[in-house]
Amino acid sequence: MDDSYKALFSIRNYRLLLLSQTISVIGDGVYAIALIWLMKLLTGSALWMSVLLVAETLPLIVLGMFAGVIVDRSSKRKILICCDIARGLIIGMVILLWATGLLQPYQLIAAALLLSSFTAFFGPARAVTVRNVVPEPYMFQAQSVAQLVQTVVGLSAPALGAWLLTFGTVYAFSFNAATFFVSCLLLMTVRDARMTERKEEKMNIASLAADFKEGLDTIMTQPLLRNLIIYIMLINFMLSPTALLFPLMVNNSSELAVLEISFFIGIAAGALVTGFVRRWPYVVTMSTGLGLLMTGLGMLFWIRGLVWEALFVFIAGLGSPLANVTLQTLFMLKVPRPVLGRAAGMMRVLTEGSRPLAMMLTGMLLSWIPVRSFFGVMGIFGIMVIVLMVMNPAIRKDSDASVHHPAAAEAGAATKEVM
Repeated sequence: MDDSYKALFSIRNYRLLLLSQTISVIGDGVYAIALIWLMKLLTGSALWMSVLLVAETLPLIVLGMFAGVIVDRSSKRKILICCDIARGLIIGMVILLWATGLLQPYQLIAAALLLSSFTAFFGPARAVTVRNVVPEPYMFQAQSVAQLVQTVVGLSAPALGAWLLTFGTVYAFSFNAATFFVSCLLLMTVRDARMTERKEEKMNIASLAADFKEGLDTIMTQPLLRNLIIYIMLINFMLSPTALLFPLMVNNSSELAVLEISFFIGIAAGALVTGFVRRWPYVVTMSTGLGLLMTGLGMLFWIRGLVWEALFVFIAGLGSPLANVTLQTLFMLKVPRPVLGRAAGMMRVLTEGSRPLAMMLTGMLLSWIPVRSFFGVMGIFGIMVIVLMVMNPAIRKDSDASVHHPAAAEAGAATKEVM
């Protein structure tokens, strides 16, 4: 193992955070496949399924504008623990309603809204915590490991979810609820003074507005981040319908599991590849990843057969970590630590703001347009956006790979600081 990774894993708090993520990732994977499948069972309607996905996204956008501000002013530890407990209880209510035959589509949508609302606070709090416990020289390695865990551990989630669904939806949701509570217990063992830091200044509308503006200004004053946001927004707009299109393209939960597993295998392979491309300029790594992602999905318009579909979904997954790890690393290192929480919330708002519109449009258009046609349009326009991104001089200029290779002395000093 590379010495930098050994140093990273020697940090106790990082190991606990990583284990917490590992536990929750597999539960989230089961929940994701069970949630959309449950709505399909309840309604059989593409429009209802798209409304459900919009309900999952809206709180991340609306609350995301303020969640980061509140995270920066509050105890990150309390936020993380309370969010896990609340999300576990929400899933418990879904289980109870479904088991008693009382669950209605609008109740499932309400549960998705509530769950996503707590996730809006959990995400920035976790980002700040990771930034606090991981030294800057190891941030790229930490993001690579996080991506690897997100996918390698998630390999079993779609298959496990499909298997649990054969016994009953209750089993899939029960598993997810349990992972929230286990993750909560692990987070309680993380000890870092910066996790409980909070501003003494009283929160009011004026102070929230000032912090909100500071988070936005932090991103907009970084030329690289400012330019990347535009292209990421366009790509997210095109990719958003994927969560809706996959379940509609297959005939049963087993075929859906095959596609999900293929995608995660591709992401796992891509996460391993990130360790060999650290010397590449950021724009090259990101454009390569996005190119594989959009090409793999776009080919689903032309090809037929589960084996071929799984192959191109694998190619799409292969590109995902190359793009995601690069973007996450740039964000972590470009944004000053004191404003990271509010900047993380604002970044999510800006990059995901187009998703609800994309999913609602897809849900309505599916009555007239075949499912596979969306993949064809997705691939063509995605490649066009990538070309424009690569041609942008601001992105090319500010995307050197120097931050991947900090001096060894600096790395050693930073490690001693957090151990």
